[in-house]
Amino acid sequence: MDWSDFDENYTQLKNVLRDLIGNSENVDEHNIYEGYLGYRDEVKIIVERIEEETQVHMKMFREVSGMIEKEEEPNGLLDAFLNYHSLIRLDVKSFFIFTRIFIDTLARIVKLRFGEKGKNLPWRMRKLLKNEEFLALDPDFAEEFKSKMSWMTDFIETRDEIEHYLGNPRWYTVTGDGKFGFIIQGSSDRNTPFLGINKVDSIADFMEKILSNLSEVILFIRCRFPS
Repeated sequence: MDWSDFDENYTQLKNVLRDLIGNSENVDEHNIYEGYLGYRDEVKIIVERIEEETQVHMKMFREVSGMIEKEEEPNGLLDAFLNYHSLIRLDVKSFFIFTRIFIDTLARIVKLRFGEKGKNLPWRMRKLLKNEEFLALDPDFAEEFKSKMSWMTDFIETRDEIEHYLGNPRWYTVTGDGKFGFIIQGSSDRNTPFLGINKVDSIADFMEKILSNLSEVILFIRCRFPS
């Protein structure tokens, strides 16, 4: 995964926050800064682990599928295959958990942008985007920010579906073109048998899209912070 844009935007906002909070004695502000600092390294570890695990899992998938087609017993290989399935499932859930926390951290950073005027704004992103005081405080900023965060609803719905279905190998497989992914959002392919599914959502593509969206939001916040 290419981290260059994310790293650049992340670092620039980090520098803004460092200059803003560096000498502050406000504990809440330091907690926001620390929460922001932790995300990049944590999510990189998670994503890189998923990328490695999915490669091994796909290799095992092909081997297990081949043995089943030949009516051979996979035995120990099947156990290892299911173990990697569990590892990926846990790491994918971790990606959602850490990213969801980070989204709320960005909401708290938006509050910082408004200083005293923003002290009563909600610190959870979903509530912030619907908050009338936020919308009235700076309508241009709020409307554009809402547009930048328009992907969050799909992110949350996907997270919910993954939490409900990702534990079931039936929804979690390798596509015909070699991608590793999951079936979500009411797809008719949920009626398709586990082996031979050709249309799923790629986990790698999904994570890359979310991080790209986050990168744009970070850039937007950084560019509109008071100098």
